[in-house]
Amino acid sequence: MIPLGFFTCAVHKAFYPGSDPVELAFEDICSRFNLFLRRISQDGDRQRGILILDESAHETTLQEMAQDFRQLGTRWGNIQHLAEIPLFVNSKACRLIQLADHVAYAVFRRYNAGDTNYFDIIANRFDSEGGVIHGLAHKQVNPDCTCPACMSRRLSR
Repeated sequence: MIPLGFFTCAVHKAFYPGSDPVELAFEDICSRFNLFLRRISQDGDRQRGILILDESAHETTLQEMAQDFRQLGTRWGNIQHLAEIPLFVNSKACRLIQLADHVAYAVFRRYNAGDTNYFDIIANRFDSEGGVIHGLAHKQVNPDCTCPACMSRRLSR
């Protein structure tokens, strides 16, 4: 059975002037999802995954980025486990996207308002291995950050 794990990325825009935070987060999530699929592949049975996202004004850009990732790779390496470019669906018609919206809201509240009420409910559902939380990324420059994503990486060194 394939394990369930969430993948999210919180980007502090002030630390990335001139960069699109959606594109930064998307590249990070694609890379993390690819590593997850590689990790769960066994005995030559290469797992492949599909990214399903809420409809957005970024659809064309993200589809093009995913195609580039498959051909050229990301800054962290090649993306070999995505079966398709991302699919976009209306969240009102898809419960799975509604769940993703709740996860995104919980992460947004955690990182933008310091409210952990919703985040604490889902914190153990982010993809992790060996005590490192791979499914939650925090893009910022504070080396002393005490969020779960940053702490798990710092403690694993």
